[in-house]
Amino acid sequence: MSFSASHLIQQQMYTRERRGIFRPTEGFDTVANSKGLDASFIKKVLHPLCVYDAPAALTARGEKEESVYPEAMHLVRTESGDVVLGRGIYKATDFTGLRSAFFTHNYVIPAGHGESPSDYKQWLNTSFVDVHDIEQGTELAELERLPGESVFPSIDPSAVLTQLKLSQEVFKQLLYAVMMSATGRKKVYVALNVPAEAVASSAKLLLGVLYAALPYAFRNKIGFLTYAKEPNSRKGIHLMFVEPFSIRPGDRNVDKDFVFDLTGNVRILNVDAEQIKQPYFDWIARTLFHGGTPDDFFKFAEQMLTDMDAGRNLMLSSYHELVTLYRIEQGERALYNEQRVAVLRSLTDYLSPPAALPRKMQLDNLFLSFFDHEFDRVKDGYIPEAGLVDCFKDYYKVHARTSENRLVEYLIRSLNNAYTARNTEVVTYIYHTIEENPSLGKAYFTKVLGNPALTQMLFIPYMDSQIKRTQDVKGLLAVVHEWGSRYIEVSANADFQQLAESALLGRLRAERKPVEAVAAIHQRLHQWDSSAAEAKRSPLEQSGLTERLQEASNRYLLTEVELKEISPDQVVQIPFFTRPDLVQWVGKLPAPLKGQAVRLIAAYDWFSTENPEPSVLDGLEPTEVEKVQDWAYGWLPQQLTEGHFARLLPAFYRSDGPGEGMLDFARLVSSVRKWAKDNDTMFRFIRWSEGQPEFATPRGGFEPAYRRALLLFFQKEGREGLHKKTLWRQYFEPANPVFKNFYLSAKRETDTSLVKTLRRFRKGGIISGIVLIVIAGTLSGLKVAGVIGSGNTPAPARAPKPVQQPAAEPTVPAKVEPKAIVTHLSNTKSTTRMVKLLFAFQTSAEQAAFKPSKLVIIGADQQEHSYENFTLAEQNDKDAIDKTGKGQPGDAKNGNAATGGKTPGTSGEGNGITADKATGNTTSAATPETTANQGTGSDTGANTDTKAPIKYDLKKYPYRTLLTIWQRLELDNASTVTVDGKEYPLVQVKSAD
Repeated sequence: MSFSASHLIQQQMYTRERRGIFRPTEGFDTVANSKGLDASFIKKVLHPLCVYDAPAALTARGEKEESVYPEAMHLVRTESGDVVLGRGIYKATDFTGLRSAFFTHNYVIPAGHGESPSDYKQWLNTSFVDVHDIEQGTELAELERLPGESVFPSIDPSAVLTQLKLSQEVFKQLLYAVMMSATGRKKVYVALNVPAEAVASSAKLLLGVLYAALPYAFRNKIGFLTYAKEPNSRKGIHLMFVEPFSIRPGDRNVDKDFVFDLTGNVRILNVDAEQIKQPYFDWIARTLFHGGTPDDFFKFAEQMLTDMDAGRNLMLSSYHELVTLYRIEQGERALYNEQRVAVLRSLTDYLSPPAALPRKMQLDNLFLSFFDHEFDRVKDGYIPEAGLVDCFKDYYKVHARTSENRLVEYLIRSLNNAYTARNTEVVTYIYHTIEENPSLGKAYFTKVLGNPALTQMLFIPYMDSQIKRTQDVKGLLAVVHEWGSRYIEVSANADFQQLAESALLGRLRAERKPVEAVAAIHQRLHQWDSSAAEAKRSPLEQSGLTERLQEASNRYLLTEVELKEISPDQVVQIPFFTRPDLVQWVGKLPAPLKGQAVRLIAAYDWFSTENPEPSVLDGLEPTEVEKVQDWAYGWLPQQLTEGHFARLLPAFYRSDGPGEGMLDFARLVSSVRKWAKDNDTMFRFIRWSEGQPEFATPRGGFEPAYRRALLLFFQKEGREGLHKKTLWRQYFEPANPVFKNFYLSAKRETDTSLVKTLRRFRKGGIISGIVLIVIAGTLSGLKVAGVIGSGNTPAPARAPKPVQQPAAEPTVPAKVEPKAIVTHLSNTKSTTRMVKLLFAFQTSAEQAAFKPSKLVIIGADQQEHSYENFTLAEQNDKDAIDKTGKGQPGDAKNGNAATGGKTPGTSGEGNGITADKATGNTTSAATPETTANQGTGSDTGANTDTKAPIKYDLKKYPYRTLLTIWQRLELDNASTVTVDGKEYPLVQVKSAD
């Protein structure tokens, strides 16, 4: 406690004496105090205030008169709320009579003493004691009130400023600095343009004017000192008057504070000149210096700041706002027209505390009068600015019940004006304001949707803007669902439904995966319906909006999406296939859409089941069948790889096929062979076909056409499956007898020449077999010795030695020469991006008929590559044509830059090229021949041993056409070449002369 519980005013005196209360020896110390003051309070709070430095100007001239020296009156507020009001005066001599001293008298006013806004008048006119004799005692009385005049002299602000040579502008700057210092850390230092002895009295006069200009909250905050020798920061002192000429330019101790050096050259530092142009400073100066009183305003401000945020009463902006409202209330209505938004925002701000309305009815009445004024302006076609709408929205938050209907009508009229003027910015902001407040939004939309004219005029344009802001189908459906489920009037509105449908189609056109998007739409719409109660349909379903959006998405697929643009996986996701009235729905479609629907349904039936009927396309027009099959053909290799064998059949189904079957077995087997990555896949397909009725005759076994296609496969590529024990046991040995007999027959057909020869002589018995072996061995020995099999005239055969010979391979049987062959010319440079295929023909007629339109190659990557753009150049062998006597005018176009006039693969000396398809190697032969392994795609039909290559004499193919594809493609032994559906034997070479 710094004072007694009686809350009386305490006193303390301080000077130099022989002894003091706190020191037994001579010096400066407290010489007397009231009993209510604690010793610690005196030492920590009061002693630092007991300071006096005589003015340099007076001491310099040796002034001895004490009354000439200015008194240092101070007022400080402690942290506990006490007010310390004191005065320090100069004493020419101390108790010794030899030295100067000073005497300080302090009053300590307790916080609970009942301070009032006008106390500053008493403070400035308080009486202080000049001396105290310690021998008369050290205890001072506790006072009920400060001593001084009961009637305080009035102050004329204009006269004071005139006396101190201050302008109103400087006064406003000083007032601003004092108010800022009260809430900040900056100090205010003032050097008045008066003699040193007049500093304190002038300061008291100026303090009286400043206090009169300060709002109550600031009066209860600031501390002052009427005189100090020079600027120095003291705790609790905001405003300090200093000796003239004591503020030195460039003093770093004060350069950040508010400085008013009014002596000589006037210097005012750190005051924001723009701030003093604010409303409060202009008004208070005009009021004070024209004989008015600001007390009514201060009471008004204090009342309006009640219940506001802490510290609001110490903000300059509060008084700028309040003085404007005060002046408007006093009749200055023109101020509102100058700053409508600022005034309304201030009003809503001060009316916003929960219990503000009863105490601030005058502000509420003022606001409502302004709202009525703005409402009348809107009726006349005025478009309100965004800030006005914002203010009315804030007022609605505080007093929704009394203002809702009027505010909704105001917003409706404002939006109508903005739409008429096409002011989209205001429209957007008003709707943003409505959306921010759910209760206001509900009131507004209920009003608008209850009136068809307002719905068409205001709501539909609003929904159009809302929908346009959505980025995709998902966002669009979210908006539609939100509004359609919130208001039944919305979902049933025809314009809204049309808007939603058009927007949905627009979003679908931007989708990269339209089928998936449509499927998601149906799923979402189904969720809307299922989310409603079981016994009650959702508003969206009742209004028909759900069905309309479903229908729109279905029609989009039919009008915008072609079958060739989507995959089987996407086809099965198309949602309208599951509708129960699919047949009736398709029947009602226009002709173009009906054809697309039929194709999609056929594709769906094809790929939606694991085992579709081969006749799944029955009932379609032939052109429609062809379109669906062409589309499916590109996806069947994947189906084969995944083991969906049954899905291959509809692509080869012929409704007008011959009596042997409805499937094109030859094309089916050829395609499966081409698509299969390996023979294992082909073998699994064959075994699977055993259980399918489409492949069997009524009596059992495979269809003859299918048997022929399989036999051709086994002869060309599938021989190992029949002759390799592991494959035979895995795939064909477990087959039923009727099918196993076919596999055994195919196995015999694909036996080697030796095995077939032995089979022919088997009927001759053991002796015949032995003789055959001996003869075969003999022939083999002669061939090795070069006696037979050479290109020269064979020498007479010598009798073999009677020794046992190893079994020799039989000679290669005669072959049927194909009418045309094709060889691959390798690139000489790795950077060349082209493929060269040389087609060789036996006759010019065959060459002339060779006009390819589509080329299909199975490359080394086992993928099918299709080409329609390539170049052709004839490179006939003129010499070979002349020798065969087949030369005709115009047949030969010999030579090119790459071969130097010779056909690639044939030298001028008649040398040939031998290429083993199994190895891909190229060998120069003694005769112009090209060799290829059995199974290269020739149509000879001969059954030969895979170890014995088929030889083709290049001289028999003098008519040659070079086909160039301008793209790199690697070919290997398994590559095939098909031109317009016809397969050519391929002889691969690495280089050519």
